[in-house]
Parts: sequence; C-alpha cells; structure tokens
Amino acid sequence: MFTGNARDHSPGRVGVTELAYEAYEEQAVPRMECIAVEARRRWSDLRCVALLHRTGVVDIGEPAVVVVTSSPHRDAAYAANRFCIDALKATVPIWKREAWDGGEHWGLDAQHLVDLGDLVDLADLGDPDTVPTGGSS
Repeated sequence: MFTGNARDHSPGRVGVTELAYEAYEEQAVPRMECIAVEARRRWSDLRCVALLHRTGVVDIGEPAVVVVTSSPHRDAAYAANRFCIDALKATVPIWKREAWDGGEHWGLDAQHLVDLGDLVDLADLGDPDTVPTGGSS
C-alpha cells in the first residue's frame, strides 16, 4: 500500500496550512480504471488493485491518495504500486490548491496530462530508476 499524505510544505514553499483537491471526475474515474487494468496486464498475478484520490479539503497529515495492490510476490506489488501512483500523477486530471499564511495557489507548475498509452516512458513506469513525465497531484 502507498499512501500520499498532505504535507505542510512543497518545493520552495514552507508553512502550508491547507490542501484542497479538485478533479474532473468524468475523466478521473475512467483514467484510474485504465491504470488498474494496465497494472493487471503488466503484473498478471496481482490480486487486488485500488486507486483512491480525495477531493475537497485535506488536512495536513491526512491521506490524499492511496494505492493498494496485493500479489503473492512483494516485488510485483511494489512495482505495481509505483506504476499506479506515477501513472495517476501523469494522466489523471486532479489539481491541488495550497494555502499558507501568505496566500494560496493552485499548484506550482502547470499540469500537462497525457493519455496512459501516450506516456513517453510508459515502459519505465514502475522502475525506481526513472522519473515519470506529467503533472503533480
């Protein structure tokens, strides 16, 4: 299981007091389903694949995103988890607003979503030595 918790900081910004997420749900849900299907294709012995991302205000320290996979072999589950979170961040339309003492901002960088099949490094997703392209969640 991978859990991404809301942090009180981000690159170049300290003192974040609140995070809020919005999603284009009509696209987010089917894209997450496609990620689960692709994970099952890559690791055929996966038993469970679940991806959840919260929307609305998420308190600091609370989970914002959860990826769960189960497999008879931990290597497959770990690799599938990494693939799922990297693919989610690159392909699912979810945006983050940070609030801090000095103001608020919808993310630090523009998020350029891509389709799962169009990721340049699709074959490398799940490999800890590669960095995925795409936005942030």
